Amino acid sequence: MKTTFRIFILLCFLIYSERAFSQSSKVQQLEQEIANSAGVEKIEKTIALVDVLLANSDFVRAEELASNAEDAARKLQAKEWIAISLNREGKALMSIGKKGFLGREKSAPKLLKSLDLLRSAGSNNKPLQLDNLQNLRLIADRRGRTEEVAQIDEQIVKIQTGGSNITSLPSNHATQVTPTPNGAPNTVIMNTVTSNRAEEERLLKESQVLQSLLAQKEADISAMTAEQMKTELLLLQKNQVLDSMTYRSRLDSLEVSNWNLALREAESNRNFNYAIMGVLLLLAAGASYSYVRARQNAVVLQEKNKIIREEQQRSENLLLNILPSLVADELKAKGRTNARYFEDVSVLFADFVGFSKIAEILSPQQLVTELDTCFQAFDEIIAKYGLEKIKTIGDAYMCAGGLPDGGGSMLRSMVEAAKDMQQWLYEWNAKRDLQGLPRFDARIGIHRGPVVAGVVGSKKFAFDIWGDTVNIAARVEQAGEGGKINISGEAHTVIKEYFPCAYRGKIAVKNKGEIDMYYVEN
Repeated sequence: MKTTFRIFILLCFLIYSERAFSQSSKVQQLEQEIANSAGVEKIEKTIALVDVLLANSDFVRAEELASNAEDAARKLQAKEWIAISLNREGKALMSIGKKGFLGREKSAPKLLKSLDLLRSAGSNNKPLQLDNLQNLRLIADRRGRTEEVAQIDEQIVKIQTGGSNITSLPSNHATQVTPTPNGAPNTVIMNTVTSNRAEEERLLKESQVLQSLLAQKEADISAMTAEQMKTELLLLQKNQVLDSMTYRSRLDSLEVSNWNLALREAESNRNFNYAIMGVLLLLAAGASYSYVRARQNAVVLQEKNKIIREEQQRSENLLLNILPSLVADELKAKGRTNARYFEDVSVLFADFVGFSKIAEILSPQQLVTELDTCFQAFDEIIAKYGLEKIKTIGDAYMCAGGLPDGGGSMLRSMVEAAKDMQQWLYEWNAKRDLQGLPRFDARIGIHRGPVVAGVVGSKKFAFDIWGDTVNIAARVEQAGEGGKINISGEAHTVIKEYFPCAYRGKIAVKNKGEIDMYYVEN
């Protein structure tokens, strides 16, 4: 039972300590806010701090701050804040128990002034009025002023039932000390003076009795003989010794009691310390367990974050395989992309000659595998030159230069890539000839001009380009021959200084009329 009670006391102490710390933090916060404010806001913050101090039983400091708030409110002539400050001063003084003239409390005049200010200002602050009246009623009740208690109760009922503002309390209120109109002391002072005179008369009578007893004792001593005086002195000495022994015995008994009390207190402190140590051990064990669990959770979380990052990177790479980086970034940021116009873009089409006959020779699986081998090689080549793959359509391969930053057609890089494609196909077909496999000879056509590029659709995003430049590039490729690179006149004007070309003349193109075409010489 004792152990349970002590643990309960310890828990109460811990709760109280936490509450005290929270209240201290609130006080510090309000003090900082008061230092950073001015005017009515500073008064408001000061009253809030006073309320916290009253709740913490720091009545002396609360009274001092409330007085400061009153002074500040008077400078601003803010009657309502003056009344609030006087209310807090009165409550603080009630708790402190300060006494004024002739033992009367100083709190009541503060509360009365607060009420008078509220009445003169015509304030409807009923909670403040009720608080002042209830505190005045408590003071009057302590003094036994039943008539004043009844008057205050009437005022309280009047306010609670929605009546008008309070009327002035009677001037003979028990909490006030005022002189009568003719300057004579009031009833309270008269009662006090009468009481003091009765006390003086009582003390005078007691003095007269003591003097008569002393005279009687002196007469008895004068009548004693020397032998009687000696006997009286011996008796007096014995009585003194007995009194001294009795006093010493009582002191010893008191000392023993003090030692017993100290021992019990030491035992109680020891048990209390044991309880605190037990609680601290439990807290330490709980903290250790929480730390271990937190470390384990952190490790698991790191692993999950690593997996998430890997998946994000995989998704990022997959998106970049489908879309250019600029378009992918815009799609991630906005959820959509806008089509863009590019003034100068180079477009390449590559197509295999006799692909239908090759498809008749090879099985579908073999055909797809061979196409995949070619297109993977093309992907590596255009990546080396910074070109952008657009799409594949059957056995046709399409790429562009100058996307997506619009920095120019990159036509020289496009021609270099086309030459590398033909070189790779030449070496690959040489190996296939030795194995008796069909050849993959590609026609490559290149043209340059303006295009519109963007993403179409909301699912299975596909980046594409549109415009006459694309159509003409496809017609230029169709007008070429296997193993050669056919370019338009627009492309030739850019690359003629860097690559030797053979003019083919004007060649008719479907829906476009005749176009100048050139073969890039190997």
